[in-house]
Amino acid sequence: MEAARADGLMTTHRARGLLLVLPALTVVALACCGLALAVRGSLADGLGAGWSPAAYAGLLDDPVLVGSLLLSLKIAAAGTAGSAVLALAVVGAVSTARRSRGVVEAVARATLAVPHALAAAAFALLLAGSGLLSRLARAAGWTDEPADFPALVAGEGQIAIVLSYVWKEAPFIVLMLLAAHTPAVRDLETAVRTLGAGRWQRLRHVTWPLLAAALLEACLLVFAFTFAAYEIPALLGATAPRALPVEAVELYRSVALEDRPRALALAVVIGAVVALAALAAAVISRRLLRARVGAGR
Repeated sequence: MEAARADGLMTTHRARGLLLVLPALTVVALACCGLALAVRGSLADGLGAGWSPAAYAGLLDDPVLVGSLLLSLKIAAAGTAGSAVLALAVVGAVSTARRSRGVVEAVARATLAVPHALAAAAFALLLAGSGLLSRLARAAGWTDEPADFPALVAGEGQIAIVLSYVWKEAPFIVLMLLAAHTPAVRDLETAVRTLGAGRWQRLRHVTWPLLAAALLEACLLVFAFTFAAYEIPALLGATAPRALPVEAVELYRSVALEDRPRALALAVVIGAVVALAALAAAVISRRLLRARVGAGR
């Protein structure tokens, strides 16, 4: 009787677990279907009459696409690094203050709710040559005309894109780090504080090493997203070179049929990079979960 009851409870828990992961599995399934269709389209010729890997063979031979790839890697790396530094600074400042921690969590969640297209529009109004900062600089006498203001939007440095990503993705890393900043971590911080360690020593030798796995997991996810995102580079980026997702969309919109397989090949490359980053993040997340369970025991 007890064995049957235990089996029933186990079945109920499994069914509940499947229901909880069903939304995530649905998203993953749709993404895999889209990637499979992209692979199929990238291997077809322009008229769809045959199969050819020419689209992939020509990617590295095109200097425009190579430049777009390097630009996307640079944007993703800079945005991820800036977000990580800002998130570490915020978490280090509020890690021991419960009230400040609650405020930071609320602000981070509110920032995450802002669409990326809206964030790009806001940074365009703020950083463009005719934007708010340019007008303030002219009013203060620092510049004589809008052309004297640095080209932050659609400039070679892609500064507006990186700043937009830092503003949008740093809150995500903050929430990930605060979730990993468990009572066990706070107890260790308290212990080393009683031994005479200063704030910087606690952060350097206790807090940041214990949050390293969560930070790496969050950075991988942010890198994957910023590498594949379209809206912000399309709105704030220069016309040449363009980020890889923007280049893929423009090729897909081209009236030339031979550009369609190349666009889908770029989409496959982007999807592969995102999949690898997500897989690495999943492995790190599992190890982090095991470490937490072991610490709890």
